[in-house]
Amino acid sequence: MIIAVMAGGESKRMGTDKSFVKYRGLHMVERVLSVVVPISERTVIVANHPDRYKSLGVEVYPDLIQGMGPLSGLYTAFMKTGADQLMLAACDMPLINEEVVAFIISKAHLPGDAIVPICNGLEQGMLAIYRRSAINRFKDRIDRVDIQFNEFREKLDKSHISEVELRNVDPSLDSFKNVNVREDVD
Repeated sequence: MIIAVMAGGESKRMGTDKSFVKYRGLHMVERVLSVVVPISERTVIVANHPDRYKSLGVEVYPDLIQGMGPLSGLYTAFMKTGADQLMLAACDMPLINEEVVAFIISKAHLPGDAIVPICNGLEQGMLAIYRRSAINRFKDRIDRVDIQFNEFREKLDKSHISEVELRNVDPSLDSFKNVNVREDVD
């Protein structure tokens, strides 16, 4: 499975590029890469400033289309890798663990345009599997920059991974915790 790490956010609430904020001694993007690189067939980063990531040892691509948040990154990952399906992982989820990533990947056979975990009653679209069919369904709106990630995700035909299943591999669901503000950093 190809894993695309999203590192292109504007980080308005953090006030600086979240990727390079240290969390428990490592930059957040390094923490995510340390988990996903060993278990992916290929890992890529999609970022607004690709030069900042060149030293991390994975392919880095700038967003092909601006203004759609994570959807820009997902679109770029599909276009640059040629993948039929891939896993999205956000760089601001520094507590993801290998077991959760492997478990989500094990669900790649489920039907739909996406396989999305549910935690606390909410879809976790930033640590999920997407198929190219998802992009193809909305290609005209993506080309017009006329759809945002949440709207895109809501309209997909998708399978869900239940919270009960996820708690079997990550009892506290730490893998799904986002770091958005300075107060979230240890």
